[in-house]
Amino acid sequence: MRASITIDRELDRDLDQATSVTREKRSTLIRLALRAGLPVVVNRFQSPRPAGYFAEDYAKADPERVRLENAYAKALKQKPDR
Repeated sequence: MRASITIDRELDRDLDQATSVTREKRSTLIRLALRAGLPVVVNRFQSPRPAGYFAEDYAKADPERVRLENAYAKALKQKPDR
């Protein structure tokens, strides 16, 4: 699928620099940037999770794991380096 985009001067310079560093075609770099950055953009526009969304998952703490973590916490009391 072909699509047209408008690239401003600053983005054009960044794209030229990326092209010289990676030795990839501009179209390849644009596709890679879209694939890498699109999930970040989508995530910014998603509504936040409602309060208590993960509460059910945390209520089911494995008692053996809690015991083990508490034992490690007691055994590994660390002091800051001086």
